[in-house]
Amino acid sequence: MKNLTFLLFTILMWSCLTATADDQPIESGDVRVNLQHYIQLIEAARDPQLPAPVAYAIGQADLEVQLTEQPDRTNARIKLQTTLEVFADEWTVVPLLPVGTAISLVAIDGRPVQLTQRAEWLSWSTRQSGTYTLLLEYAIDAVRSQQGYVLPVPVPRSSSAALRLNYTGDPLDVAVIPATAVQSGQAGEQQQITARIPSTTALLLTWRVPEQSGYVISRANYAGEWHDDALTLVADYQVDVLSGEQMQLPVLANTVVLHDVHIDGQPATVLNKDDHFQVMLQGRGMHQIQVTFQVPVEQHSGPPKVVIPTPEVAISAFSLQLPGRKEVSFFPATQVTSEQQDEHTIARGFVPLTNEVEISWIDAVPNDMATGWRANANIYHAFSAEEGVLYGRGLLDYEITQGETSVLSFTVPADSQINRLSSQTAAVSDWQESVDGELKTITVYLDRKVNGAFQLQLAYEQLLATSGGEGQPGVAIKVPLIKALEMHRQRGIVALLVGQELTLKPVNEQGVTRVGENQIPAIFRDQIAQTIAHTFKYAIELPQLSVITMAPERQQGKYDAQVDTLISLGEVTLRGSAGIRLDVKSGSLVAVSLSLPEGVNVLNVSGPSIRQHRIVDQQDQQHIEVEFTQEMKGQFQLEVNYEHILSDQQSAVAVPTITVGGAEVQHGRIAVEALTAVEIQATKTKHLSTLAINELPQQLVLKTTNPILLSYKYVNADQPHQLSLSMTRHEELAVQVAAIETARYQTLITSDGLAVTTARFQVRNSRQQFLRLSLPAGSDVWSVFVDGQAEKPARAGAHGAGTDHDILIKMLNATTGFPVEVIYATPLDSLGLMGQIQARLPQPDMVVTQSEWDVFLPQGPDYYGIDSNLQVRLQNRQVNPRALTAESMADRRHQPLRLQVPQQGVQFSFEKLYANQSSDAAYVHIRYAAAEASRGGQVISVLSVLLIWLAIFAMHSGRFGWPVLAPVLLAGSMGLIGSLGFLPASPVVPLVLILIGGVMFVIHLVWPRLRRRA
Repeated sequence: MKNLTFLLFTILMWSCLTATADDQPIESGDVRVNLQHYIQLIEAARDPQLPAPVAYAIGQADLEVQLTEQPDRTNARIKLQTTLEVFADEWTVVPLLPVGTAISLVAIDGRPVQLTQRAEWLSWSTRQSGTYTLLLEYAIDAVRSQQGYVLPVPVPRSSSAALRLNYTGDPLDVAVIPATAVQSGQAGEQQQITARIPSTTALLLTWRVPEQSGYVISRANYAGEWHDDALTLVADYQVDVLSGEQMQLPVLANTVVLHDVHIDGQPATVLNKDDHFQVMLQGRGMHQIQVTFQVPVEQHSGPPKVVIPTPEVAISAFSLQLPGRKEVSFFPATQVTSEQQDEHTIARGFVPLTNEVEISWIDAVPNDMATGWRANANIYHAFSAEEGVLYGRGLLDYEITQGETSVLSFTVPADSQINRLSSQTAAVSDWQESVDGELKTITVYLDRKVNGAFQLQLAYEQLLATSGGEGQPGVAIKVPLIKALEMHRQRGIVALLVGQELTLKPVNEQGVTRVGENQIPAIFRDQIAQTIAHTFKYAIELPQLSVITMAPERQQGKYDAQVDTLISLGEVTLRGSAGIRLDVKSGSLVAVSLSLPEGVNVLNVSGPSIRQHRIVDQQDQQHIEVEFTQEMKGQFQLEVNYEHILSDQQSAVAVPTITVGGAEVQHGRIAVEALTAVEIQATKTKHLSTLAINELPQQLVLKTTNPILLSYKYVNADQPHQLSLSMTRHEELAVQVAAIETARYQTLITSDGLAVTTARFQVRNSRQQFLRLSLPAGSDVWSVFVDGQAEKPARAGAHGAGTDHDILIKMLNATTGFPVEVIYATPLDSLGLMGQIQARLPQPDMVVTQSEWDVFLPQGPDYYGIDSNLQVRLQNRQVNPRALTAESMADRRHQPLRLQVPQQGVQFSFEKLYANQSSDAAYVHIRYAAAEASRGGQVISVLSVLLIWLAIFAMHSGRFGWPVLAPVLLAGSMGLIGSLGFLPASPVVPLVLILIGGVMFVIHLVWPRLRRRA
């Protein structure tokens, strides 16, 4: 610092000397400087040590914004990475983000650091120069509005930034301010927006769902003027085109008379399409469309009006100029302001979103006449009395025919207390009471002015225990009627109600007329829950009506009864189900009495509003006293179920039916059904008429589970009706409740002695629980399927009757038929050189209509000698010849549940109708012989034939005696019989040898004779 001061001082002195030298030139001289100072001057001149122009710099930044949609907000996670450079080794403060930013991470060169608050910035400070890597992570919630979302993003002031905005979902209309080179695309499963951000401390992101339409009509102004029979309007539409493509914009319906159309001040092309006049628009941005058109004025039905078709625009303003003083109204209703200019009325108003506006007008009322209001009133009263209190309910139905008001007044007697005032049209802000003599004036203040129809409801009361004796029995009470004030005309109706304890009886009727309760409007009648005893109507302002209180007369209502009874007869019980429909013609019912003969057990009584029912025995009858919780009116129904126990030997029975006590007219219908094998005949039908079954009510028929055998109807008479029945019990025979329509069996027999049988039944079952299947002895069940579902069978011999090889299969109840499949294996003797294969079918306990059995035997042996009680349909048919072993079949038991038994080998087919109904089980016996046995039998048959012929030739020659030839002949015969009878030897070769031997024997006999003759 001293060196710099010395340098500046030297320069200043040099300037002064130079200036002096200019004024007075110095021809000669010298300057002497200390050597140390000279060296310092030279060093300072080489390295001036000037301070840095700025303390730090922020390089280009990478800004990544991730939008996440939460249930209640949209959150942005921001990650910013950039480079900081500090120029001086002194404390330097670098402002990063404004105060209030929700920062989650600040890292310098990968290490978290702390920020300091300075002014309105969160800053990082250091005292060492150098280059640093800055990482910021913070979060901001987007602000939502009707137009979309707004997200202000604070960022450090870097030289520039590369923005990457990522979000999931469909593409959005995104705006980035400030930004250049904005591009949108897709990165993996996310949408991505990239942009270059200039140097700034804040970034504004906005987005919204793309508009479905390519344009928006934001404002519409209509200016109209009435001329003769038409209204001429000039409409100005402000249209914002959202795309650069050419489009057709519908302006008005083609029902108007179009004069001219301009777009941005230029004449436009008009199209008539889809019942609208349309114009062509192109170019993104705001456009102005001006349309001049006319609509006719309707003047023949009421006030003049016009109907203007309009596009639905958010802001639609109308301005009309009409001659004279007019009152203008819009529909849809809106506020209309009018002003007078010269001799015209200018009416202005805004209308809501609509596609049609109706404007009407009438001549205005002069100002001096329009200040007041006029109304009529209809006043409805309802009064009821309790101990010491008279309760009143009132409805003031105003009809304001002129003007409007927010204050209404009426009077009641001074000793009346107002409990409640309300209105469904306008809220009651407050009311005030003022007493003037015997009247109390009630002033009601509404929250707004009303006009037209308006209703005011009130509830009030008046104490009866006064010094005048009012409220005492026989003392007259003046009915507190309501009088509306400032009315042009008023009328009223008074209803006197019957309470639980007291009723009102009129004793003084002045200025009132008795009418029916149908004169009370429904809006007031529906609010009255009690019975109306008297109704009066009056047309003067305040009539005189006095009443007295008295206990109400409890009169039993008049009613008719309809009793529909179903009688169900079983072995030892008679059950009755009665539906009793009561029709109350007048009054009401609080209890009803039903009668049944003695000895009948009442099981249940049900119906609406039943408090309780009691059984009271009286002589040979029992009465069911039913009490209700409320007074029953109109029509309702009771249900009574009862039963009568019969003895085993009882054959005659009197049918018990219900009688309704107090019914003016009682009708009834009786239906009889039998639940078991009981033959029923009617032995006594007194005061009963037969009834066709199709005339019974549907509700009664639906109660039955069996056919209706007898049906009668009756009407109450002096003598009660009687129905007696005779029953003849019959023994029930068992019938088939289940059957097998078809039974198909496939049995595969292996050479090792394993018989695998697949039995497929088509079953129809009504109520049998199990199918009992008797399998051959030693059988092992492999799988069972019922209607396609795996089922576990039970062994019948474990508990109860049956053998150990009987199984039980659970059945379905389905008369339409369902399949049952059983696969089982039965051990047999293995096949040898020769023998017999014996197999039998399982025995179901159901009737089997058609049985078919396919037996597949191993390939190789010869099969013959079929013995079966079934009809043979096919035998010795080769099917997919392949050697079968027990091991190959046993392996199938470890496969999934549904097994498939192969069909291969030598096939034999059998069939029979009702195969399981014979005394013996269906069986088949087939003899077999191996190939070696067949060849041996053939050799034995040949040798046997040769021995026989040798014995015959030897006998004829006479050289050998019978004792020698008899054993040879016997051995040949036995060998031939055994080879053909027991071994499957072919008879062709023995027959050929027999023929050849016979020919040779004949030649042997004839040849000597022929030689003699020769």
